[in-house]
Amino acid sequence: MRKPHFPWIIAGVLVVGYAGWHLLGLVVAALGLFIAYLASLRLHPRMRHGKCKGTGEVRGSVFTWTHRKCPGTVCQGGRQIRWGAGLWGAEHIRSERARAREAKTAAKDGNRWR
Repeated sequence: MRKPHFPWIIAGVLVVGYAGWHLLGLVVAALGLFIAYLASLRLHPRMRHGKCKGTGEVRGSVFTWTHRKCPGTVCQGGRQIRWGAGLWGAEHIRSERARAREAKTAAKDGNRWR
Protein backbone atom coordinates (compact mmCIF):
# COMPACT_ATOMS: atom_id res chain seq x y z
CA MET A 1 0.00 0.00 0.00
CA ARG A 2 1.28 3.45 -0.87
CA LYS A 3 1.16 6.27 1.66
CA PRO A 4 -1.27 8.50 -0.34
CA HIS A 5 -3.87 5.70 -0.25
CA PHE A 6 -3.75 5.32 3.52
CA PRO A 7 -6.14 8.17 4.55
CA TRP A 8 -8.77 6.77 2.20
CA ILE A 9 -8.49 3.34 3.78
CA ILE A 10 -8.92 4.82 7.26
CA ALA A 11 -11.92 6.84 6.10
CA GLY A 12 -13.39 3.71 4.48
CA VAL A 13 -13.06 1.68 7.68
CA LEU A 14 -14.75 4.44 9.69
CA VAL A 15 -17.56 4.85 7.14
CA VAL A 16 -18.22 1.10 7.04
CA GLY A 17 -18.27 1.02 10.85
CA TYR A 18 -20.74 3.88 10.98
CA ALA A 19 -22.90 2.51 8.16
CA GLY A 20 -23.12 -0.91 9.73
CA TRP A 21 -23.64 -0.08 13.40
CA HIS A 22 -24.04 3.72 13.60
CA LEU A 23 -22.22 5.52 16.41
CA LEU A 24 -21.17 2.35 18.23
CA GLY A 25 -19.64 0.99 15.01
CA LEU A 26 -17.79 4.25 14.45
CA VAL A 27 -16.36 4.21 17.98
CA VAL A 28 -15.33 0.54 17.75
CA ALA A 29 -13.72 1.12 14.32
CA ALA A 30 -11.81 4.17 15.62
CA LEU A 31 -10.65 2.23 18.68
CA GLY A 32 -9.54 -0.67 16.49
CA LEU A 33 -7.59 1.66 14.21
CA PHE A 34 -5.89 3.28 17.21
CA ILE A 35 -4.87 -0.10 18.62
CA ALA A 36 -3.51 -1.10 15.20
CA TYR A 37 -1.55 2.18 15.10
CA LEU A 38 -0.02 1.50 18.54
CA ALA A 39 0.95 -2.02 17.45
CA SER A 40 2.52 -0.58 14.30
CA LEU A 41 4.58 1.84 16.41
CA ARG A 42 5.95 -1.05 18.46
CA LEU A 43 6.74 -3.23 15.44
CA HIS A 44 7.99 -0.52 13.05
CA PRO A 45 9.23 2.53 14.99
CA ARG A 46 11.27 4.06 12.15
CA MET A 47 10.51 5.45 8.70
CA ARG A 48 12.53 6.63 5.72
CA HIS A 49 13.89 10.15 5.86
CA GLY A 50 12.32 12.38 3.22
CA LYS A 51 15.40 14.25 2.01
CA CYS A 52 17.63 11.24 1.35
CA LYS A 53 14.83 8.70 0.67
CA GLY A 54 16.24 6.35 3.28
CA THR A 55 19.77 6.05 1.92
CA GLY A 56 21.51 8.34 4.41
CA GLU A 57 23.32 10.14 1.63
CA VAL A 58 22.63 12.91 -0.89
CA ARG A 59 23.99 12.53 -4.44
CA GLY A 60 26.01 15.26 -6.13
CA SER A 61 24.25 17.24 -8.84
CA VAL A 62 27.26 17.56 -11.19
CA PHE A 63 29.26 14.44 -10.34
CA THR A 64 26.36 12.11 -9.72
CA TRP A 65 28.51 9.18 -8.57
CA THR A 66 29.62 11.19 -5.52
CA HIS A 67 27.63 11.65 -2.35
CA ARG A 68 27.70 13.34 1.04
CA LYS A 69 26.10 12.61 4.36
CA CYS A 70 22.44 13.58 4.62
CA PRO A 71 22.13 17.05 6.19
CA GLY A 72 19.01 16.12 8.14
CA THR A 73 19.58 16.47 11.88
CA VAL A 74 17.19 13.62 12.72
CA CYS A 75 18.37 11.36 9.92
CA GLN A 76 20.52 8.51 11.21
CA GLY A 77 21.54 6.45 8.23
CA GLY A 78 18.38 7.30 6.34
CA ARG A 79 15.91 6.37 9.06
CA GLN A 80 14.15 8.51 11.60
CA ILE A 81 11.88 7.74 14.51
CA ARG A 82 8.17 8.10 13.77
CA TRP A 83 6.35 10.82 15.70
CA GLY A 84 4.07 8.41 17.57
CA ALA A 85 6.88 5.97 18.34
CA GLY A 86 8.74 8.74 20.13
CA LEU A 87 5.71 9.30 22.37
CA TRP A 88 4.10 5.87 22.81
CA GLY A 89 6.65 3.39 21.43
CA ALA A 90 9.06 1.08 23.19
CA GLU A 91 11.15 2.50 26.02
CA HIS A 92 14.45 2.39 24.11
CA ILE A 93 12.91 4.33 21.19
CA ARG A 94 11.46 6.98 23.53
CA SER A 95 14.81 7.44 25.27
CA GLU A 96 16.62 7.69 21.92
CA ARG A 97 14.17 10.39 20.82
CA ALA A 98 14.69 12.27 24.09
CA ARG A 99 18.48 12.15 23.68
CA ALA A 100 18.19 13.39 20.09
CA ARG A 101 15.94 16.27 21.14
CA GLU A 102 18.34 17.26 23.92
CA ALA A 103 21.27 17.20 21.51
CA LYS A 104 19.36 19.30 19.00
CA THR A 105 18.42 21.84 21.67
CA ALA A 106 22.00 22.01 22.92
CA ALA A 107 23.28 22.54 19.38
CA LYS A 108 20.81 25.37 18.81
CA ASP A 109 21.85 27.02 22.06
CA GLY A 110 25.50 26.77 21.09
CA ASN A 111 26.37 24.55 24.05
CA ARG A 112 27.80 21.60 22.19
CA TRP A 113 29.91 20.24 25.06
CA ARG A 114 27.54 19.60 27.93
